[in-house]
Amino acid sequence: MKYIFLDIDGTLFDHNALCIPESTKRAVELARKKGNKIFISTGRSSCMIDLVDEIGFEGVIAAAGAYVKVGEEVIYEESIEKEELKEITSFCDEQNVAYILEGKSGVYLDSKVTGFFDGMGGMDNSLKAFFSHKMFRGMKEYLVDKEIIYKMGLYALREKDLFKVEERFSQGFHMVPGQVDERYPYSAELLLLKNNKASGIRRAIEYSGGNMADTVAIGDSLNDLEMIKECTIGIAMGNADERLKPHADFVTADVGKHGIYKAFERFQLI
Repeated sequence: MKYIFLDIDGTLFDHNALCIPESTKRAVELARKKGNKIFISTGRSSCMIDLVDEIGFEGVIAAAGAYVKVGEEVIYEESIEKEELKEITSFCDEQNVAYILEGKSGVYLDSKVTGFFDGMGGMDNSLKAFFSHKMFRGMKEYLVDKEIIYKMGLYALREKDLFKVEERFSQGFHMVPGQVDERYPYSAELLLLKNNKASGIRRAIEYSGGNMADTVAIGDSLNDLEMIKECTIGIAMGNADERLKPHADFVTADVGKHGIYKAFERFQLI
């Protein structure tokens, strides 16, 4: 039995076709029938994983490790302190860095986010679909005293502005660059130092009574780096960030070209 940890965007979910490929659904179904355990391991907050409701899984690592759920039990949850969050957002405003607050109940967009994408020529269809998710809300709906925020998404028109945020808050946070894209080059995730997908996986494995020797991770972006390196088998999608691929044990096909199914076949998971 293996514990298989799957990223969502670009791994399970094909943003070109705006769906989970049928071959991926079949691979997950067959892997579970064989006795393997499937876990979602995503940068998305826990309120935004409905994209994978149609497949079966045994647990979730969400918000890049800030939230871990095994079965119906939330075993770990770590949010950004309110005063820290206020300090970060104020600094981002000063540096003209747009941000998204990724929370438990919703995802809140700073008004500058629209300006960022307009400055880069607008959104493509996959981004339009992403930002049209029902959990996205304006900052006016962010209730400081009630909402839990796990991490932030940052967007800037100049790379040096992101570096300023990273340097200013390096004592408690780490920054993960977004996927390299000629149209939207300067984006990143800001995470608490203690959290990443690998730390979430270790917590899930310990709680499940499993062994890290039986772990498989599949992803496509730099927030998958730690889990690709930590798990015994680390697999990068064919469409993965080129900076991720050298760290993988195997590079499979693109998400839209049966990448998950081929990887599962390669490692006898089905």
